[in-house]
Amino acid sequence: MPRRIGKNFNNVIMIKISEMPMKDEKRGMNSQIDENALRYWNGKITRRQAISTTAKVAIAIGVGAAIAAAGIGAGVYYASRAPPTKPEEKKLAIYHWWTAGGEREAIDAVYKLFKEKYPGVEIIDNPAAGGGGAVMRAAVKAMLLAGQPPDTFQITYGPGMVQSWAEFLESIDDLWEGLPVPETMKKWAKVGGHYYVMPLNIHRDSNLWYNIKLVNEIGIDVPISTVDDFFKACEKAKSAGYIPFAFGTVGGQRFWLNYILEWFMMASPNGGPDYVNDFNYGRAHPATDPAVKDALKNMETLWKNYVNSDFGALTWDEAGKLLMADKAVFNYMGDWQKGHFTASGWKPDVDFGWQPAPGTEGASIVHGDSFGVCKGAPHPTYAKAWVKLLSTVEAQEAFCVIKGATPPRTDVPLDRFDPMQRRIAEYIRGHKIVVGGHGVVEAWLDKCGEILEEFVSSFNVDKTVAALDAAYREIYPKPLE
Repeated sequence: MPRRIGKNFNNVIMIKISEMPMKDEKRGMNSQIDENALRYWNGKITRRQAISTTAKVAIAIGVGAAIAAAGIGAGVYYASRAPPTKPEEKKLAIYHWWTAGGEREAIDAVYKLFKEKYPGVEIIDNPAAGGGGAVMRAAVKAMLLAGQPPDTFQITYGPGMVQSWAEFLESIDDLWEGLPVPETMKKWAKVGGHYYVMPLNIHRDSNLWYNIKLVNEIGIDVPISTVDDFFKACEKAKSAGYIPFAFGTVGGQRFWLNYILEWFMMASPNGGPDYVNDFNYGRAHPATDPAVKDALKNMETLWKNYVNSDFGALTWDEAGKLLMADKAVFNYMGDWQKGHFTASGWKPDVDFGWQPAPGTEGASIVHGDSFGVCKGAPHPTYAKAWVKLLSTVEAQEAFCVIKGATPPRTDVPLDRFDPMQRRIAEYIRGHKIVVGGHGVVEAWLDKCGEILEEFVSSFNVDKTVAALDAAYREIYPKPLE
């Protein structure tokens, strides 16, 4: 199919996410789109300049401009400006990144509910492999900057990420009336006094998962209270011939390193939950805050001694499989790892265990997943119907039971949740909430991951602190709302 840029890119876009390559050079192009979007959103370049540059980069990673209609197939959404008189089609194009075990089944459960309520509407499913949405975000940015929005797309639920995308979304104030969501989490959906997204789930990020069989075999006492005790447990696992700590950052997933930084900042005597919250709201000073250096030193200890050597070649779920194969003992990851474990046949409290990450007792680092209605959505009626469905008890229960997440609504019963998942949900509801994970400003999520990826090969603490500070001051010229 011919591909062009310029006015044709601004008229018609076709994206086939399933064919978007993710080699290193392509991930670099994704970063170019991220940087270009940031410059536009910060007012440093015009929309016309953003479209021109983004078009060229997007085409290089497989986001093509089509000049002739080619229809809609599985995994493909064809977006074009329809004439004002054209009636709205009964279709709904959804972009998301839920493809791993547990994730796919969870979104399918919500699709089932939607089809029951709107049986004549065709769902055009556009999943983009890659935990955290690096591929999907690049594709959607290209569409938005070209003035060709999708109907709805997955947005990580947290103040930073929502504020990064709100410009392109319709207000949904009416859908929020009377929803029983905790005030701390409710305000994340607001920008300038209006609501723009609806959360489907809340994830707890600060979790330590472990292989129960290996912990018992090695003689490790759990739960583990402190970071020092955690390193002692890792040393035991290493001496017994196992991988102490499994992790994965391949396929643009270097942002998982940010999660480790947050863990160790919270566990630092110079940090804590309030500090991590301030850090992610843009109120910190990385160059002089001792918690940052403390966290990097702990990351150095972990990476030099206890992490699987092929972490750069594994995804988050592949790292989890090292535990399932009895090769690794510990893993730090959000509670979607539980959904992955259970979808793979592993039994909670029998095969694998959970505890709050050592040193983080009394607080939860969390973020969620949400959707909004795009301005200029091709099918706005069904986009809003989708977002409204996500606000219901039935949708949140159906999704979270499978995904391994907590419903944002406090009136969703936990009867269908297994004992481990109930403990996690009750922990979130009963302790301090700290925004983190993917809930931060999008540009920071990507840039911080890039800097930390360099750190876990160089281990230059001072250079990394300086790089983090420079990026932080550029991305957070002022604190978030």
